[in-house]
Amino acid sequence: MAVIKKNDKKIKKIEVTKEELESREIPLLFSTVNFSSNIPISMYADTIGIKTSESSYRGAMNSEVNRNISEEYLLNCKKSSADISTMLNVTGYSSFPIHSSLSSRVLLEEEVHKKGNAVKLPQYKNLNAPIGSVIRSRRSRRDFKGKPLTLNDLSTLLYYGDGVSGDFDFKLNKEEYGTITFGDKYISKLRTAPSGGGLYPIYLYIAALNINNLAKGIYKYMPFTHSLEKIKLFSDKDLENYYNDNNFGMEIDLEKTALSIYYVYSIYENSRKYGDMGLQFALIETGEIAQNIQLAAAAGGILACDIGGFNKIKSEELLDIDGITNHVVHLTLISK
Repeated sequence: MAVIKKNDKKIKKIEVTKEELESREIPLLFSTVNFSSNIPISMYADTIGIKTSESSYRGAMNSEVNRNISEEYLLNCKKSSADISTMLNVTGYSSFPIHSSLSSRVLLEEEVHKKGNAVKLPQYKNLNAPIGSVIRSRRSRRDFKGKPLTLNDLSTLLYYGDGVSGDFDFKLNKEEYGTITFGDKYISKLRTAPSGGGLYPIYLYIAALNINNLAKGIYKYMPFTHSLEKIKLFSDKDLENYYNDNNFGMEIDLEKTALSIYYVYSIYENSRKYGDMGLQFALIETGEIAQNIQLAAAAGGILACDIGGFNKIKSEELLDIDGITNHVVHLTLISK
């Protein structure tokens, strides 16, 4: 046995038999190498000097014929500061129609309440946990126990995720923009998560599966009134189908999940200002909301796990959205 030094650390060199090498070491080494090289062709094969050998991708899709859509997006993204969108859209953003529409969003929620289709959430908990320890303790947890959440738990997660935290006065010229319909003040609401242009194109839908005093079903979070809009209630058959149609990994028992949070991007809410860049800004916003929820869960002793492997089409059918103007872009599972 020899001892060698590497970066001032002692590393023991050991001898193994040929049989041990073949049975224990080689499979692991091969799996590592294979994981690093099992892509049939480099995403950037047409833009770099070194290409994967032809034998590695013969018979597979050639990038010159069918390039990766995300590659195209990134390669053509923000090549200049004027590339966010056309100048007309950017300069036109400070116009009356945009401001008035933002100011009027609360009216949509008030209509839901008038129709008796809203569930008012209780006051959220005041989280006083030290931010440093909460960040350090955050983990993606899958070992759900099946205990129910309370409405207060739900209220807290949604508020800290993307609730209203203040007002923003556009301070428009009263003589030029004052109307009987909208009044002469245009006040938008600020949220706990940042959003490009203050447009907030991400909406939170939830599948309530095990929450005390809340019927199982699909709801939409309404941040201005801190309440839920009933989208549909689950029958026993609906609930069975939900569990059977969704497989989020062998480690997750969906029947022990209390809540599924779907992040829905309403594409026209911000693309009217940012054009194609609106998608990138919306995905950034989604991550910020999801992190807020993760940290609020960690602070409250609640388990959370972000999920990438969901079925987009089935999810949109479940939420009763079209998948054209509104898209499910992310999912978080919550449980005690």
